[in-house]
Amino acid sequence: MRVLLISWEYPPNVVGGMGKHVAELAPALAAQMADDGPIYVDVLTTRLSGGAQEEQVNEFLTLYRVDVTPIDPMDHYNSVVEGNQALIAFAEQLGARHPYDLIHTHDWLVAKAGIALKHRWKTPLITTIHATERGRHQGHIPSETSWQIDRLEWQSCFESWNVIACSAFMKQELQNYFGVPDAKTLVIPNGIDSAKMARCSDAQRALLRHRYAPHGERLLLYVGRIVHEKGLHVLIRAMPRILADYPNTRLLVAGKNGEKYWPLAYELNVEKSVDFLGFVSDEERDCLYTIVDAAIFPSLYEPFGIVALEAMAAGANVIASSVGGLAEVVRHQENGLTVYANDPMSIVWAVNQLFTDPVAAAARRRRAAAEIEEHYSWPHIARQTAVLYNNIVCERRNIEW
Repeated sequence: MRVLLISWEYPPNVVGGMGKHVAELAPALAAQMADDGPIYVDVLTTRLSGGAQEEQVNEFLTLYRVDVTPIDPMDHYNSVVEGNQALIAFAEQLGARHPYDLIHTHDWLVAKAGIALKHRWKTPLITTIHATERGRHQGHIPSETSWQIDRLEWQSCFESWNVIACSAFMKQELQNYFGVPDAKTLVIPNGIDSAKMARCSDAQRALLRHRYAPHGERLLLYVGRIVHEKGLHVLIRAMPRILADYPNTRLLVAGKNGEKYWPLAYELNVEKSVDFLGFVSDEERDCLYTIVDAAIFPSLYEPFGIVALEAMAAGANVIASSVGGLAEVVRHQENGLTVYANDPMSIVWAVNQLFTDPVAAAARRRRAAAEIEEHYSWPHIARQTAVLYNNIVCERRNIEW
């Protein structure tokens, strides 16, 4: 079986969780067996951040990076669609070299390419939807660009043989927004490779503690993109009351452009207790998880929440909004604490629970680490995806197209 996996993001071009998802899924898929033999995976992606144009990872996995014009923020939708033309042209060369049994696209950014190739080759299309435009805007479509993206998301689902959602929440969202039939959508979660996470030495941890907690401060950590739907502003609004109860507390904010919330911290008079770290490497992030008292993810909208998995795998206490896929990953009082979305006082309550009952917190951490290995390993997720691939290839053989 040969699969063309198309994604706008792939390392070194990683903007959010989708790029990391595809980078971990592709090699795990290439290690699987189909009913008729190995699964050969060709990844087609953009070369926006460099990288080799062609990279043979192993016998079963090949990467192809195509030069496209960077996205124009003033014409976001049309510049992406134009980039898809370059992906289509390159894919046609690949298809002439070896036919594909399946096309697997990720999100609307490469939907035009997947749909065009499906019809030209008469090859089944699968789409993984990581988030929706309406979901990101709490159910609204605020602009013409958002409307265009929303319609392309609908078309991608309509044209697909099957749709993969990363959570039951996302599956329901696709049904509500686009009328995708229940039987057409499968829930296959995101995963994590805990073995690839940085293993921090005692010296590294001591250095970080000295840098951020030189006087034994309690540390809270936010990791994520600095956008409204991630809810960082809600966490900062919780800080005055947290500091009233636990004055020796600091909030570390890891994310590019986090300093845009500095005026809010200043307005609330907590600027001396909030450190905006900016971009941090994966290694530093993993080490931070091991020294903080809690990692907090106060999202307003979250289709899945890979950052919560990363924090749990690193052994951190996790506090997360009970929204979307986060509510499926983090279960209240079992493997973490959940809070009401957009409610600073709910975060205050959870921090107090964590600080006052360290025995219960340790039990939650142990349960979370065990669940990561059992349910969210990439080989486990790749096996579920390979079963779907097999089913579709078998169905295609019996259908006149």
